Amino acid sequence: MCGRFFMSFDDSDESQAIQKKLYDKNLFEFAQGEVFPSQNVVVLKAEHGRMDVDVMKWGFNTKYKSINARSEGIENKWTFKPYLNNRCIVLANGFYEWVKEGKQKHKIYIQKEAEPWIYMAGIYNDQHEFVIVTGESQDKMKFIHDRTPILIQHDEVRNFLNHRVDFNVDNKNLVFNAVN
Repeated sequence: MCGRFFMSFDDSDESQAIQKKLYDKNLFEFAQGEVFPSQNVVVLKAEHGRMDVDVMKWGFNTKYKSINARSEGIENKWTFKPYLNNRCIVLANGFYEWVKEGKQKHKIYIQKEAEPWIYMAGIYNDQHEFVIVTGESQDKMKFIHDRTPILIQHDEVRNFLNHRVDFNVDNKNLVFNAVN
């Protein structure tokens, strides 16, 4: 689940503000377009109670390499438990899943309806590596894949980063597009 996503800046005020913060912090090396595990990715995180931007590597490089973490029981997993207070938001325009039809697999691009960004919940470790937190799919997403990234609503990003919002699945208003 969520083994690739797409991220690209546009001309919106939000994109411009994030790019300015990246520039001011001399953070220039991060993936854009189709993003794969182990690449450096733009994330939002709380820094001294304020929202900040950073670049981190996708995937924990532990004994069992992980790119995702199941929200169910995350507080009991030795790999993730020490980092539950290190929340981040992974910026993306959408994510990919593959649907099997017979012997063929078809790539599906999933995004929020009428919204340029999705905000995927993540946690990060001391090595500047992050994983995307997932939950059990709901609504139409269940027909695509049984797991889904925890998506945070735009107006809840700050609350999530400051631990005032839990890891809850929200698969409402998703748009599914086949990719050739």
